[in-house]
Amino acid sequence: MAETSSREDHRPMQPALRLACCFLFAAPAAAADWVVDTDAEWSSAAGRLEGVTIADGFATSVAGETTFVSTVQAVPAGTAAVSVTFTQSPTWDNWREIPNVGSPKMHDAPVFIPVGSGDYWLLGKYRPSRDELKAIKAAHGGNRPDYDRGYHAWHSTDMQTWTHHGPVSGREEEWVTTAEVVDGVFYIFYDFPNDEDPHLIIDDDLTDGRMGRRIGMVFADPSHGSDCGVIRDDADGRFHMIYENWDPIDARKNAWDSPLAGHSVSPDGVTPFEILAPAIDHRTNPTGKTGEYVHGQGVHRAVKKYEIHEPEQNAYGDWAIIKIGTLYYLFCDYEPAGGEIRVGRFVGESIDGPFTFDGELGEGHPDPAIGFAEGQFYLIRQRAETDFVSPGPWVGRVEARAGVDLDGDGKIDEWTAWQEVRETYAQKQGYVKVIEAAPARLDLSALPAGKGIAFAYRTAADTPVAMDRIEVVFD
Repeated sequence: MAETSSREDHRPMQPALRLACCFLFAAPAAAADWVVDTDAEWSSAAGRLEGVTIADGFATSVAGETTFVSTVQAVPAGTAAVSVTFTQSPTWDNWREIPNVGSPKMHDAPVFIPVGSGDYWLLGKYRPSRDELKAIKAAHGGNRPDYDRGYHAWHSTDMQTWTHHGPVSGREEEWVTTAEVVDGVFYIFYDFPNDEDPHLIIDDDLTDGRMGRRIGMVFADPSHGSDCGVIRDDADGRFHMIYENWDPIDARKNAWDSPLAGHSVSPDGVTPFEILAPAIDHRTNPTGKTGEYVHGQGVHRAVKKYEIHEPEQNAYGDWAIIKIGTLYYLFCDYEPAGGEIRVGRFVGESIDGPFTFDGELGEGHPDPAIGFAEGQFYLIRQRAETDFVSPGPWVGRVEARAGVDLDGDGKIDEWTAWQEVRETYAQKQGYVKVIEAAPARLDLSALPAGKGIAFAYRTAADTPVAMDRIEVVFD
Protein backbone atom coordinates (compact mmCIF):
# COMPACT_ATOMS: atom_id res chain seq x y z
CA MET A 1 0.00 0.00 0.00
CA ALA A 2 1.50 3.43 -0.91
CA GLU A 3 2.29 5.77 1.89
CA THR A 4 0.15 8.91 1.77
CA SER A 5 -0.36 11.85 4.04
CA SER A 6 -2.44 14.97 4.13
CA ARG A 7 0.46 16.90 5.63
CA GLU A 8 2.42 19.14 3.26
CA ASP A 9 5.77 17.70 4.38
CA HIS A 10 4.65 14.20 3.23
CA ARG A 11 6.14 12.47 6.22
CA PRO A 12 5.69 8.69 6.17
CA MET A 13 2.60 7.24 7.91
CA GLN A 14 3.42 5.68 11.28
CA PRO A 15 3.66 1.84 11.15
CA ALA A 16 0.79 1.36 13.60
CA LEU A 17 -1.46 3.52 11.45
CA ARG A 18 -0.41 1.70 8.29
CA LEU A 19 -1.33 -1.63 9.92
CA ALA A 20 -4.75 -0.41 11.05
CA CYS A 21 -5.47 0.92 7.62
CA CYS A 22 -4.54 -2.36 6.00
CA PHE A 23 -6.88 -4.25 8.28
CA LEU A 24 -9.62 -1.73 7.61
CA PHE A 25 -9.58 -2.37 3.88
CA ALA A 26 -8.78 -6.09 4.01
CA ALA A 27 -11.61 -7.19 6.37
CA PRO A 28 -14.32 -9.07 4.39
CA ALA A 29 -17.95 -8.17 4.87
CA ALA A 30 -19.73 -10.45 7.35
CA ALA A 31 -22.71 -12.41 6.08
CA ALA A 32 -26.01 -11.74 7.84
CA ASP A 33 -27.84 -14.87 8.99
CA TRP A 34 -30.29 -16.13 6.38
CA VAL A 35 -33.83 -16.22 7.75
CA VAL A 36 -36.81 -17.64 5.84
CA ASP A 37 -40.04 -16.78 7.63
CA THR A 38 -42.53 -14.64 5.71
CA ASP A 39 -44.38 -15.54 2.51
CA ALA A 40 -42.04 -13.31 0.55
CA GLU A 41 -38.95 -14.92 2.10
CA TRP A 42 -40.28 -18.43 1.45
CA SER A 43 -41.06 -17.58 -2.17
CA SER A 44 -37.62 -16.05 -2.64
CA ALA A 45 -35.91 -19.10 -1.09
CA ALA A 46 -37.94 -21.67 -3.05
CA GLY A 47 -35.86 -23.53 -5.62
CA ARG A 48 -37.21 -27.01 -6.41
CA LEU A 49 -40.45 -27.98 -4.67
CA GLU A 50 -42.11 -31.39 -4.78
CA GLY A 51 -45.48 -31.65 -3.00
CA VAL A 52 -44.97 -28.40 -1.10
CA THR A 53 -47.03 -25.21 -1.28
CA ILE A 54 -46.24 -21.79 0.16
CA ALA A 55 -49.01 -19.82 1.85
CA ASP A 56 -49.67 -17.86 5.05
CA GLY A 57 -46.00 -17.88 6.01
CA PHE A 58 -45.63 -21.68 5.86
CA ALA A 59 -44.18 -24.23 3.46
CA THR A 60 -46.76 -27.00 3.75
CA SER A 61 -46.52 -30.60 2.59
CA VAL A 62 -49.64 -31.41 0.60
CA ALA A 63 -49.16 -34.86 -0.95
CA GLY A 64 -47.02 -37.96 -0.54
CA GLU A 65 -43.29 -37.68 0.00
CA THR A 66 -42.27 -34.07 -0.26
CA THR A 67 -39.04 -32.16 -0.90
CA PHE A 68 -38.02 -28.53 -0.55
CA VAL A 69 -34.69 -27.46 -2.06
CA SER A 70 -33.74 -23.83 -1.60
CA THR A 71 -32.11 -21.47 -4.05
CA VAL A 72 -28.41 -20.76 -3.53
CA GLN A 73 -27.93 -17.76 -1.26
CA ALA A 74 -24.81 -15.80 -2.25
CA VAL A 75 -22.50 -14.85 0.61
CA PRO A 76 -19.16 -13.04 0.79
CA ALA A 77 -16.19 -15.20 -0.22
CA GLY A 78 -14.81 -17.21 2.67
CA THR A 79 -18.10 -17.38 4.58
CA ALA A 80 -18.66 -20.54 6.63
CA ALA A 81 -22.10 -21.71 7.78
CA VAL A 82 -22.45 -22.87 11.38
CA SER A 83 -25.94 -24.40 11.49
CA VAL A 84 -29.41 -24.45 9.99
CA THR A 85 -32.45 -24.60 12.28
CA PHE A 86 -35.92 -25.79 11.23
CA THR A 87 -39.06 -24.61 13.02
CA GLN A 88 -42.49 -26.10 12.32
CA SER A 89 -45.94 -24.61 12.80
CA PRO A 90 -46.93 -24.52 16.51
CA THR A 91 -50.21 -26.30 15.73
CA TRP A 92 -50.23 -29.44 17.88
CA ASP A 93 -52.42 -32.06 16.21
CA ASN A 94 -50.46 -35.32 16.49
CA TRP A 95 -52.38 -36.87 19.41
CA ARG A 96 -53.02 -40.60 19.76
CA GLU A 97 -55.75 -42.20 21.89
CA ILE A 98 -54.68 -44.58 24.65
CA PRO A 99 -56.58 -46.40 27.41
CA ASN A 100 -57.59 -44.25 30.36
CA VAL A 101 -54.65 -43.17 32.54
CA GLY A 102 -54.91 -43.66 36.29
CA SER A 103 -56.93 -45.88 38.61
CA PRO A 104 -60.54 -47.02 38.08
CA LYS A 105 -61.17 -45.78 41.63
CA MET A 106 -60.38 -42.24 40.53
CA HIS A 107 -63.10 -39.89 39.32
CA ASP A 108 -63.94 -36.24 38.73
CA ALA A 109 -61.57 -33.76 37.09
CA PRO A 110 -57.96 -35.05 37.25
CA VAL A 111 -54.99 -32.97 38.39
CA PHE A 112 -51.72 -34.25 36.90
CA ILE A 113 -48.43 -33.40 38.66
CA PRO A 114 -45.36 -34.85 36.90
CA VAL A 115 -42.71 -33.73 39.41
CA GLY A 116 -39.84 -35.32 37.49
CA SER A 117 -38.68 -38.49 35.79
CA GLY A 118 -40.36 -41.49 37.46
CA ASP A 119 -42.18 -39.26 39.95
CA TYR A 120 -45.78 -38.76 38.78
CA TRP A 121 -48.87 -37.83 40.80
CA LEU A 122 -52.57 -37.79 39.94
CA LEU A 123 -55.14 -36.16 42.19
CA GLY A 124 -58.82 -37.05 41.93
CA LYS A 125 -61.91 -37.97 43.91
CA TYR A 126 -61.78 -41.47 45.42
CA ARG A 127 -64.50 -43.92 44.43
CA PRO A 128 -64.47 -46.84 46.91
CA SER A 129 -66.14 -50.15 46.14
CA ARG A 130 -69.36 -50.97 47.99
CA ASP A 131 -67.48 -53.18 50.46
CA GLU A 132 -64.78 -50.54 50.97
CA LEU A 133 -67.41 -47.88 51.61
CA LYS A 134 -69.13 -50.11 54.18
CA ALA A 135 -65.82 -50.62 55.95
CA ILE A 136 -65.06 -46.90 55.93
CA LYS A 137 -68.46 -46.05 57.37
CA ALA A 138 -68.27 -48.81 59.96
CA ALA A 139 -64.98 -47.41 61.19
CA HIS A 140 -66.48 -43.93 61.57
CA GLY A 141 -69.81 -44.44 63.27
CA GLY A 142 -71.80 -45.15 60.12
CA ASN A 143 -70.72 -42.09 58.11
CA ARG A 144 -67.96 -41.46 55.61
CA PRO A 145 -65.67 -38.89 57.24
CA ASP A 146 -65.42 -35.45 55.69
CA TYR A 147 -61.64 -35.72 55.31
CA ASP A 148 -62.13 -38.67 52.93
CA ARG A 149 -64.60 -36.87 50.65
CA GLY A 150 -62.16 -34.53 48.94
CA TYR A 151 -59.36 -35.30 46.52
CA HIS A 152 -56.96 -38.21 47.02
CA ALA A 153 -53.43 -38.78 45.72
CA TRP A 154 -52.11 -41.58 43.52
CA HIS A 155 -48.43 -42.04 42.61
CA SER A 156 -46.71 -43.81 39.72
CA THR A 157 -43.15 -44.34 38.56
CA ASP A 158 -44.11 -45.42 35.03
CA MET A 159 -47.57 -43.94 34.21
CA GLN A 160 -48.93 -47.49 34.26
CA THR A 161 -49.24 -48.67 37.89
CA TRP A 162 -50.78 -46.25 40.40
CA THR A 163 -50.48 -46.48 44.19
CA HIS A 164 -53.22 -44.90 46.31
CA HIS A 165 -51.98 -42.70 49.17
CA GLY A 166 -55.23 -41.29 50.55
CA PRO A 167 -56.76 -37.84 51.02
CA VAL A 168 -55.04 -34.53 50.30
CA SER A 169 -58.18 -32.41 50.84
CA GLY A 170 -61.45 -32.67 52.71
CA ARG A 171 -65.10 -32.12 51.95
CA GLU A 172 -64.86 -28.35 52.15
CA GLU A 173 -61.84 -28.44 49.83
CA GLU A 174 -63.26 -31.01 47.42
CA TRP A 175 -63.16 -28.89 44.24
CA VAL A 176 -59.45 -29.16 43.47
CA THR A 177 -58.59 -27.57 40.11
CA THR A 178 -54.81 -27.42 39.63
CA ALA A 179 -51.48 -27.78 41.41
CA GLU A 180 -47.88 -26.63 41.28
CA VAL A 181 -44.65 -27.70 43.01
CA VAL A 182 -41.88 -25.52 44.47
CA ASP A 183 -38.78 -27.20 45.94
CA GLY A 184 -40.68 -30.43 46.53
CA VAL A 185 -43.65 -28.72 48.20
CA PHE A 186 -47.09 -29.06 46.59
CA TYR A 187 -49.34 -26.04 46.08
CA ILE A 188 -52.86 -27.43 45.64
CA PHE A 189 -55.54 -24.98 44.47
CA TYR A 190 -59.24 -25.58 45.03
CA ASP A 191 -62.44 -23.58 44.53
CA PHE A 192 -64.67 -22.70 47.46
CA PRO A 193 -67.54 -22.63 46.89
CA ASN A 194 -67.50 -24.71 43.71
CA ASP A 195 -66.39 -22.69 40.65
CA GLU A 196 -65.47 -19.61 42.69
CA ASP A 197 -62.63 -17.94 44.59
CA PRO A 198 -59.51 -20.12 44.32
CA HIS A 199 -58.09 -21.25 47.68
CA LEU A 200 -54.76 -22.91 48.48
CA ILE A 201 -53.40 -25.88 50.42
CA ILE A 202 -49.63 -26.28 50.86
CA ASP A 203 -48.54 -29.88 51.43
CA ASP A 204 -45.01 -31.28 51.71
CA ASP A 205 -46.09 -34.96 51.87
CA LEU A 206 -48.81 -36.48 49.70
CA THR A 207 -48.22 -39.95 51.12
CA ASP A 208 -49.44 -39.37 54.69
CA GLY A 209 -53.18 -39.41 53.92
CA ARG A 210 -53.71 -36.01 55.54
CA MET A 211 -54.45 -32.56 54.19
CA GLY A 212 -51.57 -30.12 54.37
CA ARG A 213 -51.65 -26.53 55.61
CA ARG A 214 -54.79 -24.72 54.51
CA ILE A 215 -53.82 -21.19 53.44
CA GLY A 216 -57.33 -20.11 52.44
CA MET A 217 -58.50 -17.85 49.63
CA VAL A 218 -55.76 -16.47 47.39
CA PHE A 219 -57.94 -14.95 44.67
CA ALA A 220 -61.24 -13.18 45.31
CA ASP A 221 -62.63 -13.66 41.81
CA PRO A 222 -65.22 -10.93 41.11
CA SER A 223 -66.65 -12.75 38.07
CA HIS A 224 -67.86 -15.87 39.99
CA GLY A 225 -66.21 -18.32 37.57
CA SER A 226 -62.93 -20.11 38.33
CA ASP A 227 -61.98 -23.71 37.33
CA CYS A 228 -58.52 -22.24 36.96
CA GLY A 229 -55.18 -23.49 35.73
CA VAL A 230 -51.97 -22.28 37.37
CA ILE A 231 -48.39 -22.30 36.07
CA ARG A 232 -45.21 -21.13 37.78
CA ASP A 233 -43.41 -19.56 34.85
CA ASP A 234 -39.64 -19.81 34.58
CA ALA A 235 -39.61 -16.46 32.74
CA ASP A 236 -40.46 -14.51 35.90
CA GLY A 237 -40.86 -17.11 38.68
CA ARG A 238 -44.41 -15.95 39.35
CA PHE A 239 -47.62 -17.97 39.60
CA HIS A 240 -49.95 -17.20 36.68
CA MET A 241 -53.62 -18.17 36.90
CA ILE A 242 -55.97 -18.52 33.91
CA TYR A 243 -59.60 -18.69 35.04
CA GLU A 244 -63.17 -18.59 33.75
CA ASN A 245 -64.76 -15.15 33.81
CA TRP A 246 -68.54 -15.61 33.73
CA ASP A 247 -69.42 -11.91 33.32
CA PRO A 248 -70.50 -12.18 29.63
CA ILE A 249 -72.50 -15.43 29.55
CA ASP A 250 -75.20 -17.57 31.14
CA ALA A 251 -72.63 -20.12 32.31
CA ARG A 252 -75.34 -22.55 33.43
CA LYS A 253 -76.35 -23.10 29.78
CA ASN A 254 -72.76 -23.35 28.56
CA ALA A 255 -71.23 -26.17 30.64
CA TRP A 256 -70.19 -23.53 33.21
CA ASP A 257 -67.67 -22.14 30.71
CA SER A 258 -67.16 -18.71 29.14
CA PRO A 259 -65.79 -16.86 26.08
CA LEU A 260 -63.72 -14.76 28.48
CA ALA A 261 -60.66 -16.19 30.29
CA GLY A 262 -59.19 -14.05 33.03
CA HIS A 263 -55.51 -13.81 33.92
CA SER A 264 -54.18 -13.06 37.39
CA VAL A 265 -50.72 -13.30 38.95
CA SER A 266 -49.07 -13.79 42.34
CA PRO A 267 -45.35 -13.60 43.14
CA ASP A 268 -45.45 -16.82 45.18
CA GLY A 269 -48.92 -18.41 44.90
CA VAL A 270 -49.73 -17.31 48.46
CA THR A 271 -49.81 -13.54 48.13
CA PRO A 272 -53.28 -12.67 46.77
CA PHE A 273 -53.47 -12.87 42.97
CA GLU A 274 -53.89 -9.59 41.09
CA ILE A 275 -55.98 -9.30 37.92
CA LEU A 276 -54.26 -8.59 34.59
CA ALA A 277 -55.69 -8.18 31.09
CA PRO A 278 -57.77 -11.19 29.89
CA ALA A 279 -55.92 -14.13 28.37
CA ILE A 280 -58.77 -14.98 25.97
CA ASP A 281 -61.54 -12.62 24.90
CA HIS A 282 -63.96 -14.12 22.38
CA ARG A 283 -67.03 -12.14 23.42
CA THR A 284 -69.51 -11.27 20.70
CA ASN A 285 -71.53 -8.04 20.65
CA PRO A 286 -72.85 -6.66 23.97
CA THR A 287 -76.56 -5.85 23.90
CA GLY A 288 -76.56 -3.61 26.97
CA LYS A 289 -78.96 -6.01 28.68
CA THR A 290 -78.31 -8.26 31.67
CA GLY A 291 -79.59 -11.71 32.55
CA GLU A 292 -79.62 -13.93 35.62
CA TYR A 293 -78.89 -17.54 36.49
CA VAL A 294 -78.71 -19.55 39.71
CA HIS A 295 -75.46 -21.13 40.82
CA GLY A 296 -74.47 -23.16 43.87
CA GLN A 297 -76.29 -25.22 46.46
CA GLY A 298 -77.41 -24.76 50.05
CA VAL A 299 -75.92 -21.71 51.73
CA HIS A 300 -73.88 -21.08 48.57
CA ARG A 301 -76.91 -20.92 46.29
CA ALA A 302 -77.10 -17.46 44.74
CA VAL A 303 -78.48 -15.55 41.77
CA LYS A 304 -75.72 -14.34 39.44
CA LYS A 305 -75.96 -11.59 36.84
CA TYR A 306 -74.29 -11.54 33.44
CA GLU A 307 -74.09 -9.25 30.40
CA ILE A 308 -76.05 -10.57 27.41
CA HIS A 309 -74.06 -10.83 24.18
CA GLU A 310 -75.19 -11.76 20.65
CA PRO A 311 -74.79 -13.86 18.59
CA GLU A 312 -74.22 -17.08 20.51
CA GLN A 313 -70.70 -17.35 21.90
CA ASN A 314 -68.08 -20.07 22.07
CA ALA A 315 -67.32 -21.10 25.65
CA TYR A 316 -64.07 -22.30 27.21
CA GLY A 317 -63.05 -23.34 30.71
CA ASP A 318 -61.40 -25.79 33.13
CA TRP A 319 -58.00 -24.49 32.09
CA ALA A 320 -54.70 -26.42 32.05
CA ILE A 321 -51.36 -24.87 31.05
CA ILE A 322 -47.98 -26.06 29.81
CA LYS A 323 -44.98 -24.18 28.41
CA ILE A 324 -42.86 -25.85 25.71
CA GLY A 325 -39.74 -23.96 24.69
CA THR A 326 -40.93 -20.39 24.24
CA LEU A 327 -44.59 -21.27 23.55
CA TYR A 328 -47.47 -21.48 26.03
CA TYR A 329 -50.29 -23.95 25.37
CA LEU A 330 -53.67 -23.63 27.09
CA PHE A 331 -55.92 -26.72 27.12
CA CYS A 332 -59.57 -26.38 28.09
CA ASP A 333 -63.17 -27.41 27.77
CA TYR A 334 -64.37 -26.13 24.41
CA GLU A 335 -68.06 -25.75 23.66
CA PRO A 336 -68.40 -24.13 20.22
CA ALA A 337 -71.55 -22.14 19.58
CA GLY A 338 -74.18 -24.66 18.55
CA GLY A 339 -71.76 -27.58 18.94
CA GLU A 340 -70.77 -30.31 21.38
CA ILE A 341 -68.17 -29.96 24.12
CA ARG A 342 -64.64 -31.37 23.66
CA VAL A 343 -60.99 -30.44 24.33
CA GLY A 344 -59.85 -27.09 22.95
CA ARG A 345 -56.32 -25.74 22.67
CA PHE A 346 -54.75 -22.27 22.43
CA VAL A 347 -51.12 -21.24 21.81
CA GLY A 348 -49.22 -18.02 22.46
CA GLU A 349 -45.69 -16.67 22.64
CA SER A 350 -46.26 -15.04 26.04
CA ILE A 351 -48.30 -15.96 29.10
CA ASP A 352 -49.71 -12.44 28.75
CA GLY A 353 -51.07 -13.32 25.31
CA PRO A 354 -52.28 -12.92 22.73
CA PHE A 355 -53.39 -16.55 22.35
CA THR A 356 -54.55 -18.14 19.10
CA PHE A 357 -57.05 -20.98 18.92
CA ASP A 358 -54.96 -24.00 17.93
CA GLY A 359 -57.34 -26.92 17.50
CA GLU A 360 -59.70 -29.41 19.15
CA LEU A 361 -59.91 -33.14 19.84
CA GLY A 362 -61.98 -35.81 21.54
CA GLU A 363 -65.60 -35.79 22.61
CA GLY A 364 -67.39 -35.20 25.91
CA HIS A 365 -66.79 -32.90 28.88
CA PRO A 366 -63.03 -33.23 29.39
CA ASP A 367 -61.84 -31.05 32.33
CA PRO A 368 -58.37 -31.76 30.89
CA ALA A 369 -54.98 -32.09 32.56
CA ILE A 370 -51.71 -31.84 30.62
CA GLY A 371 -48.14 -32.86 31.47
CA PHE A 372 -44.86 -34.41 30.32
CA ALA A 373 -43.88 -37.90 31.51
CA GLU A 374 -41.91 -40.88 30.24
CA GLY A 375 -40.66 -38.88 27.26
CA GLN A 376 -44.08 -37.86 25.93
CA PHE A 377 -47.02 -35.59 26.66
CA TYR A 378 -50.18 -36.86 28.36
CA LEU A 379 -53.60 -35.27 27.99
CA ILE A 380 -55.82 -36.76 30.70
CA ARG A 381 -59.59 -36.27 30.83
CA GLN A 382 -62.31 -36.85 33.41
CA ARG A 383 -64.94 -39.57 32.97
CA ALA A 384 -63.43 -40.80 29.70
CA GLU A 385 -62.57 -44.29 28.55
CA THR A 386 -59.54 -42.99 26.68
CA ASP A 387 -56.91 -40.31 27.09
CA PHE A 388 -54.29 -39.00 24.65
CA VAL A 389 -50.51 -38.99 24.23
CA SER A 390 -48.24 -37.09 21.85
CA PRO A 391 -44.48 -37.03 21.21
CA GLY A 392 -44.71 -33.22 21.16
CA PRO A 393 -45.59 -30.41 18.76
CA TRP A 394 -42.87 -31.47 16.28
CA VAL A 395 -44.48 -33.54 13.54
CA GLY A 396 -43.13 -36.70 11.94
CA ARG A 397 -39.84 -37.58 10.31
CA VAL A 398 -37.94 -34.76 8.59
CA GLU A 399 -34.54 -35.24 6.94
CA ALA A 400 -32.38 -32.27 5.99
CA ARG A 401 -29.05 -31.34 4.45
CA ALA A 402 -27.15 -28.22 3.42
CA GLY A 403 -24.61 -27.47 0.72
CA VAL A 404 -21.95 -24.92 -0.18
CA ASP A 405 -21.13 -23.18 -3.47
CA LEU A 406 -17.33 -23.02 -3.44
CA ASP A 407 -16.62 -20.99 -6.58
CA GLY A 408 -19.59 -18.64 -6.78
CA ASP A 409 -21.16 -20.06 -9.93
CA GLY A 410 -24.57 -20.45 -8.24
CA LYS A 411 -24.30 -24.26 -8.03
CA ILE A 412 -23.75 -26.42 -4.96
CA ASP A 413 -20.37 -28.20 -5.02
CA GLU A 414 -20.59 -30.07 -1.72
CA TRP A 415 -23.59 -31.30 0.29
CA THR A 416 -23.76 -32.71 3.80
CA ALA A 417 -25.32 -36.16 4.20
CA TRP A 418 -29.07 -36.35 4.78
CA GLN A 419 -29.78 -36.37 8.54
CA GLU A 420 -32.98 -36.55 10.56
CA VAL A 421 -33.77 -33.34 12.43
CA ARG A 422 -36.40 -32.97 15.14
CA GLU A 423 -37.18 -31.02 18.26
CA THR A 424 -36.56 -32.89 21.50
CA TYR A 425 -38.10 -32.20 24.88
CA ALA A 426 -37.08 -32.42 28.53
CA GLN A 427 -38.68 -31.15 31.72
CA LYS A 428 -36.91 -28.12 33.11
CA GLN A 429 -35.29 -28.82 36.47
CA GLY A 430 -37.43 -27.46 39.28
CA TYR A 431 -40.53 -26.78 37.14
CA VAL A 432 -43.55 -29.07 36.72
CA LYS A 433 -45.12 -27.35 33.72
CA VAL A 434 -42.10 -25.95 31.87
CA ILE A 435 -40.63 -28.16 29.15
CA GLU A 436 -37.38 -27.26 27.44
CA ALA A 437 -37.29 -27.75 23.67
CA ALA A 438 -33.99 -28.44 21.90
CA PRO A 439 -34.37 -27.11 18.35
CA ALA A 440 -34.31 -29.18 15.16
CA ARG A 441 -30.84 -28.11 14.11
CA LEU A 442 -28.32 -29.36 11.54
CA ASP A 443 -24.65 -28.84 12.39
CA LEU A 444 -22.80 -27.39 9.38
CA SER A 445 -19.34 -27.04 10.92
CA ALA A 446 -17.95 -29.73 8.59
CA LEU A 447 -18.86 -27.72 5.47
CA PRO A 448 -16.01 -25.64 4.01
CA ALA A 449 -16.32 -21.90 3.58
CA GLY A 450 -17.58 -20.74 0.22
CA LYS A 451 -19.48 -18.14 -1.75
CA GLY A 452 -23.01 -19.52 -1.46
CA ILE A 453 -25.21 -21.75 0.69
CA ALA A 454 -28.38 -23.80 0.17
CA PHE A 455 -30.52 -26.11 2.29
CA ALA A 456 -33.00 -28.89 1.58
CA TYR A 457 -35.44 -30.99 3.57
CA ARG A 458 -37.70 -33.91 2.77
CA THR A 459 -40.60 -35.59 4.55
CA ALA A 460 -42.22 -39.01 4.52
CA ALA A 461 -45.60 -39.67 2.92
CA ASP A 462 -47.44 -39.71 6.26
CA THR A 463 -45.91 -36.49 7.62
CA PRO A 464 -48.19 -33.41 7.28
CA VAL A 465 -45.38 -30.89 7.84
CA ALA A 466 -46.01 -27.15 7.87
CA MET A 467 -42.53 -25.60 8.07
CA ASP A 468 -42.69 -22.18 9.67
CA ARG A 469 -39.13 -20.84 9.74
CA ILE A 470 -35.62 -21.69 8.57
CA GLU A 471 -32.54 -19.94 9.93
CA VAL A 472 -29.03 -20.42 8.57
CA VAL A 473 -26.38 -19.05 10.94
CA PHE A 474 -22.94 -18.02 9.64
CA ASP A 475 -19.65 -17.85 11.47
